[in-house]
Amino acid sequence: MEKRKYIEEHIVDHLSDRMDEETIDPVLDEWLAEDESNQKDFERYKEIWKETGTYLERENFDAQYAWDKIDRINKNRDNRRRRLINIGYIVSGVAAALLLVFSFWGRGIFDRQPEMLVRMSADYGSRSEIVLPDGSVVKLNSGSDITYSYNAKEKIREVSFQGEGFFDVSKDKRPFVIKMNNGLRLKVHGTSFNLQAYTDEKTIEASLVEGCIELDHGDDKLLMNAGDMAVFDKRTNEMRPVAGVLSHSYSWLEDKLYMDHMSLASVCKYLERRYDVTIHLQKDLENSIHYDGVIQKETITDILDVLSRLSDISYSVKGKNISITSK
Repeated sequence: MEKRKYIEEHIVDHLSDRMDEETIDPVLDEWLAEDESNQKDFERYKEIWKETGTYLERENFDAQYAWDKIDRINKNRDNRRRRLINIGYIVSGVAAALLLVFSFWGRGIFDRQPEMLVRMSADYGSRSEIVLPDGSVVKLNSGSDITYSYNAKEKIREVSFQGEGFFDVSKDKRPFVIKMNNGLRLKVHGTSFNLQAYTDEKTIEASLVEGCIELDHGDDKLLMNAGDMAVFDKRTNEMRPVAGVLSHSYSWLEDKLYMDHMSLASVCKYLERRYDVTIHLQKDLENSIHYDGVIQKETITDILDVLSRLSDISYSVKGKNISITSK
């Protein structure tokens, strides 16, 4: 046992690139010469190590645990060799390598995570909540999509996002960066904020509840502190602070919509996402009618009844299709 632990240390040193990769130290050289099985074990160890795409941190490495895994993998391979054809042997080798990789991830040994870790969508008519691998919690509004990955090279948490979501980002030394498809980026370390970034909207809106975030578009940057709200105009690529009631921006979490001089066209977009319907709106009504007030959780017909009483419109419903016209 002592000898094996001693050999393990030398293997780790070699594979961790602490020694010249092309040079085998005398201890390993002697061990490899003792038995052909030692050479096979060493080659398999290198194969599995390379399969991970990264090197292990010495201070986190449990040599005994890793070696036991290698032993079990080697035994499994020997057994499979007796009953599987060549292609089956190759597949089992890949599976063995992945098994070791996953066991290392579970023990927190690798700094690298898979390039793609998690993706979730909230369809029209639904909302979702997701806990990301780093512990961050994101609540997704209807018609939203999020993809989380970890960039091991730059050591940043990367998120691709479209839609609307309330982010509660866990504090971590690794930056958390949200990328939107128009080139805007939002950088954060640990904070809570609402982000509205629907692809069919003319603007992107960020509302910061606590912490600090930075909006970044090329050379243009905007630092936001708790309580700040900002808008990015997709047409002009300009970002600017805006005034407003912070809590109104994330009132959707309580199934409320605060209409602060909101156009009928914007209200209809909200209803389409929230209730998974298609609204055909008479074109000259889109921006000629505006509303102030709050829509709370009601059926869509209840909401349309209220809107028709507040303005000169009428509506008809056929399944999921709604038509709105002048009275």
